[in-house]
Amino acid sequence: MSFPNLCDELVNALADRGIHEPTPPQADAIPFIQKGDNLLLVAPTGIGKTEAAMLPILDAIYRTKGTTGGIRCIYITPLRALNRDMLRRMEEYGKALGITVGVRHGDTSQAERNRQSKNPPEILITTPETLQVMFTGKNLVEHLKNVRWVVVDEIHELSNTERGAQMSVALERLVLLAGNYQRIGLSATVGNVDNVAGFLVGPNRRVTIRKHDTHRDFDIRVESPEPATEEKVLLDKLQSDPDILSVMIRARNIIDGGRSTLFFVNTRETAEWLAARYHLWDESISIDVHHGSLSKENRMDMEDRFKKGEIRALICTSSLELGIDVGSTDMVIQYNSPRQVSRMIQRAGRAGHRVGEKIRAKVIATAPDEVAEAMVIARRCDAKELEYWEGRPCPLSVVANQLIAMTMGGAMDRDTAFRILKSSHVFQDLSRSEMDSVLEQLKSIKMVFEDEGTFKRSRKGMDYFYSNISMIPDERSYMIRDIGTRAVIGSLDESFVASFAEQYAMFIAKGRTWRIVEMREDEILVEEAREVGSVPSWVGSDIPVPFEIAMEVGRMRRLRNFSDYPCDDGCKKVLEKYFADQNERFTMPTDKTVTLESGDRLAIVNCCFGTRVNETLGKIYSALLTARLGESVGMTADPYRIIMELPRNIDRKLLLDTVMSVKPGTVEALARLTIVNSTFLRWRFVFVAKKFGIIERDADHRFMNFNRLFDMHKDTPAYDEAVNKVLWEDLDIPNAEKVVSQIASGEIQIVQGVVSPIGLEGIVRSKELMQPVRADHSILMALKKRLEDEVLFASCMNCASQWRFRVGDAPKSFICPQCGGRMIAALKGYERENVKLLKLKEHSAQEKKDLQRLSRNANLINEHGRRAALVLAGRGIGPDAASRILRGFHVDEDEFLRGIMNAEILYAKNKRFWD
Repeated sequence: MSFPNLCDELVNALADRGIHEPTPPQADAIPFIQKGDNLLLVAPTGIGKTEAAMLPILDAIYRTKGTTGGIRCIYITPLRALNRDMLRRMEEYGKALGITVGVRHGDTSQAERNRQSKNPPEILITTPETLQVMFTGKNLVEHLKNVRWVVVDEIHELSNTERGAQMSVALERLVLLAGNYQRIGLSATVGNVDNVAGFLVGPNRRVTIRKHDTHRDFDIRVESPEPATEEKVLLDKLQSDPDILSVMIRARNIIDGGRSTLFFVNTRETAEWLAARYHLWDESISIDVHHGSLSKENRMDMEDRFKKGEIRALICTSSLELGIDVGSTDMVIQYNSPRQVSRMIQRAGRAGHRVGEKIRAKVIATAPDEVAEAMVIARRCDAKELEYWEGRPCPLSVVANQLIAMTMGGAMDRDTAFRILKSSHVFQDLSRSEMDSVLEQLKSIKMVFEDEGTFKRSRKGMDYFYSNISMIPDERSYMIRDIGTRAVIGSLDESFVASFAEQYAMFIAKGRTWRIVEMREDEILVEEAREVGSVPSWVGSDIPVPFEIAMEVGRMRRLRNFSDYPCDDGCKKVLEKYFADQNERFTMPTDKTVTLESGDRLAIVNCCFGTRVNETLGKIYSALLTARLGESVGMTADPYRIIMELPRNIDRKLLLDTVMSVKPGTVEALARLTIVNSTFLRWRFVFVAKKFGIIERDADHRFMNFNRLFDMHKDTPAYDEAVNKVLWEDLDIPNAEKVVSQIASGEIQIVQGVVSPIGLEGIVRSKELMQPVRADHSILMALKKRLEDEVLFASCMNCASQWRFRVGDAPKSFICPQCGGRMIAALKGYERENVKLLKLKEHSAQEKKDLQRLSRNANLINEHGRRAALVLAGRGIGPDAASRILRGFHVDEDEFLRGIMNAEILYAKNKRFWD
């Protein structure tokens, strides 16, 4: 028998699925689990880790069926999509054995929750957050007392996060109910195995680690297609540039040549941007979009249609990155560098998701930094050189959250609470004084109250708990509802709504453009539009590039060892030109050389140290320069450079002295001083304050004095937590310290000069959606033709009469044919109804704003005539933005058109001019 220690019924069920013998990790892990060991199983994607954990558990439940009730096994996954996938697979096994299987998470209906409360499944698949809520139900608590196994899938996604810290405390609370149950952790990508194993079981418990480097063939190659400069019509239609269009064309060719393709991108914004352009290009194209801000119904529909082969490609983010079996996927495309090795391995593993199948993936990039970074990651994937991630110890926001959570089941004493926290790996070094200080702060804001040696929940604390079940940074979100079908399309974050959304504004969701019809308190009513809209921004989209990746890019610059990396000739050509342009007159920044470049009120530090190290050093350098100059210095950083905007030109020696003034051993102290009064820390404090209950989750930011709130809470646990959160999660103190030491020792040299092509690259390229900052004449002429073909509505401010006109046929100056008036506004189609406001005697606040826009529009047309109409025809350009453009470009036509193009780009990237 291929599975000698499993019951016949389960072996037959496996055979029905075409599984006749265990994979090596399964054959290895099953005996340990049957023996009762806690186990961490690390093995490649698509090699049956889930079955390795669940087969012995299913067997044990089947053999002891009827001896006990309640929930026997909890299977925890970090993504809801994993829940659905797990449910389908486990239900098949459960049906064959008569074992009940259920799923419970945020999307589970109330009716299903009630059923589970009365008749719990023997195996429950859930998320870390839903596990928290299960401790609050009397019936569910009774069912939890029978748990004998907990399986944590994709454990690396949780082990270094506050979300994981919260889960680790929940697992210790479960011990109080069920006793010491067996723990099993599953992961495909762990760089620090011992740390993750400790996270799984906590201190003072034994754990068996089984790591399998079972070889699966990787075929991950980086490609860089030639810019599509000849596609003039398509470039204008899609509002793209030749580089990104070449990526779209190459990706489409790959998709058309395969069965099914997952097209991964790094942010939800990029997913929407690309999907929208594909549908503008060809409405019949079989490509759709999948990410976490789409509605549950849309996500499930996309997954099911993709598995059935009804959709040939899904443009997706990390929402489909983890161990979901997405059917017959035979190719993975990654747009731009995936930033991290572990992410590339996970994403590539979606293709050939079967034992013995080759992992095939292509990374497509055109920008030089992206190409080099992708080549490094592809090489490290093949060499299995994974990043080492370690979570922040003792996050006090989780302590606050869990102290309140503990009161939801009744009174809790301090000793028991401290014992629970200390049993977690994350909080093993927590001091009693730290916990007590957090509890005192919670008492001060009436989250809990203490009585007769125990602390208990308050009404305010109960409201807090249900609003803060998750430790994931959140913003208030607004539902997007199609006004025609009433269907919920997805959600938008508060920051996007506050800074962008207004009536008639257009944005992209679900790969389509939508126009806002009406804004309500908690939802936005929309209709579909056939134009290019803005890409929404969502919290938590950016992925940092690790120090080790950026340093290897620097080493590649120094050695030019392209043959060591899996890439095509296009990649080599891009990098050879990039490096040749730099070497012609400038020093090459590498892993051994930092260049300090001075320009017009600009300083660029080219340094290959990664996202968080450069953020750390950038904040310190800019703060020191601010102190020396007595004026503010702006700073932005990417993995390969720090860019500082100066109030005036400065002596190069001052820049060098500032960098060299940072001595070994001072980085953390300087970082603390730098962030202490920063806006950066204040916004982090807002998140921490929500998790402490100081600020209600849905509080209206417009009516809050954040500065006063911040100052009031200095020297409290919440304030200390915000500081530590910034130092650990946003900055990289240890590696920044390492760099400073190497600079001081001369191991890394510093060379000064003027702004070079590599320095300039950080200014002219955005992180994701590359756009032509210096578009050539042919592209500008295509833009002009499109603007001249637009139809606007001339609207008289005196008599309110209207007439249509083509912008290219507009007169030099406008006169109303009805009354002879010269105050004429030029309105887009969706604005034309605003002219009726002229006849109303009373106006709402919004109507007053619309009237003011009308007046500003008419003033521009009166002053600039046809030229103003050309600007106002631009997408997303209102009268205030048009005024800036008209004031800024008076002579050169190309520069004038370039101003319009840049305004449209800002609009499309959610940095719209205010009107």
